[in-house]
Amino acid sequence: MAPHLSLTGYHSIQFYAKDLERAVRWHSEKFDFREVARSTKDSEKRHGMRSIVLRGPGQIGWIFTQPIEEASTAGKYLKSHPEGLGFLNFEVKSIAQACEFLADRKAPFLYDIQEHQVDGGLWRETAIATPLSDAGFRFIEKTNYASFAPGFEWTADWNTVGGNKYKFTDIDHVTCNMRAMIGLTEFYRHCLGFERYWGIDFHTSHHNPGGGTGSGLESIVMWDPHSGIKFATNQPLAPYFNNSQIQIYVEDNGGAGIQHIALSTPEIIPVVRDLRKDGCRFLEAPGKYYEQLPKRMDDNKIGAILEPMDQIRKQGILVDGRDHKYLLQLFMKEMCEQFGDAKGGPFFYEIIQRAGDPGFGDGNFKALFDSIEQGQVALSRQEMRDRIDCLF
Repeated sequence: MAPHLSLTGYHSIQFYAKDLERAVRWHSEKFDFREVARSTKDSEKRHGMRSIVLRGPGQIGWIFTQPIEEASTAGKYLKSHPEGLGFLNFEVKSIAQACEFLADRKAPFLYDIQEHQVDGGLWRETAIATPLSDAGFRFIEKTNYASFAPGFEWTADWNTVGGNKYKFTDIDHVTCNMRAMIGLTEFYRHCLGFERYWGIDFHTSHHNPGGGTGSGLESIVMWDPHSGIKFATNQPLAPYFNNSQIQIYVEDNGGAGIQHIALSTPEIIPVVRDLRKDGCRFLEAPGKYYEQLPKRMDDNKIGAILEPMDQIRKQGILVDGRDHKYLLQLFMKEMCEQFGDAKGGPFFYEIIQRAGDPGFGDGNFKALFDSIEQGQVALSRQEMRDRIDCLF
């Protein structure tokens, strides 16, 4: 077998927050993620950061970190960016194998392998920089390691704290935005050994050639076939490159970054219904979306779906697929809108239910773009920001 990173899945994601309590409260109240651990006093003093861990989907930790000192990693990140994801943390079968693989491909290590032992358990980790501005990737090998991570102490039992009420099972994929995606997709291919999985390009001028403006993207999905981990990458698309919502994200984020995480659920309708009741805001499909949906489903040979179409439409859920397989998805609005604070940043969540279809909803990409463009691209960037300021 060819050498590979030996990825087994996600350990955690690390979200840098200017307001730690707000971020934790929102994810606890909206997603029902429960607190399981906190940073120790010694760790906070040593690293200049304070963290709270929630149990997210499946076995994945959601770490929220606030700087105590400006010179800390979180402090430096938040000096250049709004709130957002600073690290994706992966588990590997062998840290030695992963490091050898990465070193052979000239990956930019942030530090050498670090080891921590607790009660006979062993934790080994390293991390690399990425083309995603200040966001990094961490690789972890655990052997009988009982703590959540070095520098953390349990505040609840991981196994008894209970699963989230929405039954989020995993991270379906992670999507990143940048002005020139080839640097990232080649990084995935060359440094991480990933392969191309899917791709699309789309511009609103394709169906509105006389509009005189518009927005577009090109997207490529790369994946690790050993673990199934998937990363999508978007870049703006001419002829209106600087009008693209991808470009606007890069400006609002202070550089390239992680745009959204897609959370998997087995039943999307009750999830979206209850999140709406709790005040969560979602992108709305344009009015013609559901008028055109039956024809698109017929053209793609999706066939009948199990979920009631009246509920799909009522909750604004998007449908895509082909050849008698389908997926249901919906995109939440950015955290700055969920929080009512521009400093909350442009990161957002996607909710996705798969019924056999392995794709990424190319038809829904178009619907999503139409929806965002109604409120974003129709205005100049300054006008848009003025409007957002008025909302807050």
